[in-house]
Amino acid sequence: MSVTSPSATPNQDAAAASSQAADEELILALGRALHQVGQPAHRLESTLGRVADRLELELQAFSLPTGLLISFERPGEGATTTRLLRLPPRPTNLECLRRLSIESETLACGRFAPREAIERIKELMNDSRRWGPVASVLGFLLSASAFSVFFGGGLRELSVATVLGLAVGLVALAFGNSRSLSRRFELTAAAVAGFIAALSDAYIGHYVHWIPLASGLVILLPGLSLVDSIEELANGHLASGASRMAGVGIVFLALIFGVLMGVELVGLIAEEVQPGGAIPLPWWAKLLALPVVALGSTFRFQARLADMPWILLGSAVAFGASRAGTRLGNPLLGPFMGALVLGMVANLYARWYEPTPQLLIVPGLALLVPGSFGLRSLDSLLSGATVTGLEQGFQMFMMTIALVAGLLFSNSMVASEVNPRQTAGP
Repeated sequence: MSVTSPSATPNQDAAAASSQAADEELILALGRALHQVGQPAHRLESTLGRVADRLELELQAFSLPTGLLISFERPGEGATTTRLLRLPPRPTNLECLRRLSIESETLACGRFAPREAIERIKELMNDSRRWGPVASVLGFLLSASAFSVFFGGGLRELSVATVLGLAVGLVALAFGNSRSLSRRFELTAAAVAGFIAALSDAYIGHYVHWIPLASGLVILLPGLSLVDSIEELANGHLASGASRMAGVGIVFLALIFGVLMGVELVGLIAEEVQPGGAIPLPWWAKLLALPVVALGSTFRFQARLADMPWILLGSAVAFGASRAGTRLGNPLLGPFMGALVLGMVANLYARWYEPTPQLLIVPGLALLVPGSFGLRSLDSLLSGATVTGLEQGFQMFMMTIALVAGLLFSNSMVASEVNPRQTAGP
């Protein structure tokens, strides 16, 4: 005759409660980490849902650019736990995103226990930035120099853009980690860039004003956030998409006012010079600019040097496909074709190598986002050509829609299904 210990049921209840608490803590840690590396709402909620299904949890998640609301419910128990996380945005970190994507897929496949996974995620998020201040400033400088070539600038535009990139990088270094918490960084950087660009106009002159200004500030334009906001709206995440788009508008206003401050300050100490025309560099200069912008993206987005060939591939695919689309006659075909081919290549990478399509998409989109149109619109508005500025601003918005359409079509044509061998570890 077997005797059941009276303490068996309480022990089982305590073990079940401990297991549920560990599962919920894991979901919270994963949600916090995914939000901090910049995952848009639809991808974040989809990843959390897959992990929750593996843990046999009913999950309701609501993501916003500045917070995350998560509700848990264990099937059959009826008890519901709701947690609200206030999460400020952080700069893009591709290495952290790469490792976190691998951890997420590993969790969805059930390779790690919750408590072990929690420690791995916390350790990952506590890692310091891969690149130090010198490399970060160099990333701004290299990116600005390469963009001036892509925008059709000559040697003068390239020289001024390089100085602007260095200045913006130094401003970013001065603000440190606080630059993503307010718009003071964009305002200050735009004022410094506007001052240098206008001062160069006064003493060098006879070059296209907007090219170095766009090259130095396109890095600060929230092009990726604009694409994410349109993509979230297209996937039905109206609250997150609308709030993210409102944040994009605030950044644009900060940049416009900052540039205006810098230009007006130069107007007090120097005479205005009429803009001239650019003498473009040879066609092969753009080919040399591709590895330069890839190295700059590696530094700016905190990626590994080992991932630079993939970043270069994403940049080259986006650049080549967009140029091919533009040659077909319609200016909107350029960004659409660039995003379509880039998304397909990135999904194939995620399918057969590592589950991180953003490693190719983020630096590739940096070449495709219509930042030059935004800065040209700004330049037109500042010079009094209001109608031209509004037309260029509308063109920028239409190009963003074309980018999102290309990404959506690429996801339907090539799904980024995960290969099981990818989830062996980081």
